[in-house]
Amino acid sequence: MGKFFGAFITIGIIVIVLIFGGVFYIVNESEQVVITQFGKPIGDPVTTPGLKIKKPFLETANYFDKRFLAWDGEPKQVSTRDKRFININTYARWRISDPLQYAKRLFDESKALTRLGSVLEGATQNAIANHDLIELVRSSNREYIGNNEEDNEQSSK
Repeated sequence: MGKFFGAFITIGIIVIVLIFGGVFYIVNESEQVVITQFGKPIGDPVTTPGLKIKKPFLETANYFDKRFLAWDGEPKQVSTRDKRFININTYARWRISDPLQYAKRLFDESKALTRLGSVLEGATQNAIANHDLIELVRSSNREYIGNNEEDNEQSSK
């Protein structure tokens, strides 16, 4: 009886160490995981849901969202080519398509949002600054017909 009890305790301790030592990790349907060892990504990203195994204490599971994420820029005033100011509010929807590259380059959603913000706000401001207000707010691709003859002559050329 004592040998059986001792073996049971030993097996119990091993199971507890494995569970709390981080051998297992769970990947949900809306997540993807990159395993890192000492901070460097190793292997392919894990994109299938389920219970997975990793080396305890050496490897870390880093979770990234699979779903579409939101970026919302700050409202601001921008000048058009004809020197009129308009209020804009830029937003984007994005997702992590390559979690391994994301882990190597950014690793943090706040860094990704900062990079997205600088690229998108700059491109939006350039696009608005290169067009007149009437070109920005028209509702079709038809040719612009101005109020005076000079505008009409320029648009027909």
